[in-house]
Amino acid sequence: MSKKVVIKSTCLDPVCSMCGNPTAKIEIVSANAYPQDALKWKAADYIHYDKFRNFNSNYLIYSGPGGNNGYIGDPIDLNRKAALIDAFTAPYNPIEMREQFYDMAGYCAACDAFYCSKHWSTTTSGYGKCPKGHGKSLDPHWSPDIE
Repeated sequence: MSKKVVIKSTCLDPVCSMCGNPTAKIEIVSANAYPQDALKWKAADYIHYDKFRNFNSNYLIYSGPGGNNGYIGDPIDLNRKAALIDAFTAPYNPIEMREQFYDMAGYCAACDAFYCSKHWSTTTSGYGKCPKGHGKSLDPHWSPDIE
């Protein structure tokens, strides 16, 4: 890679309580910086990122059971950055997590545990059940929370 990039981000990636795999990717990329994955990018990825990212802002890159916002992410302000860090730092608060992401990054409030997509038995409608049988909708475009 010939392009000099500054990698500076905060990763709040929860892990599955069953297998230890990530349940979601929650990365807050600092202003004037690139995400962790930038070290693996091709030249075209940098061109696209540089074109569409406002380097004066912090950005959130998210991928979880209910969807993702791509490798560029979305701009966030300092209040959202603080709320994300609060919500996804133990001890976890299900209400704060739900305010940040519809799918709660794979968290089951009844179990007080995170589960990856493999362990959320999810139907084609987006309804999922954790390994202990607690269910909820993981898809923000599908409601209500019923089978």
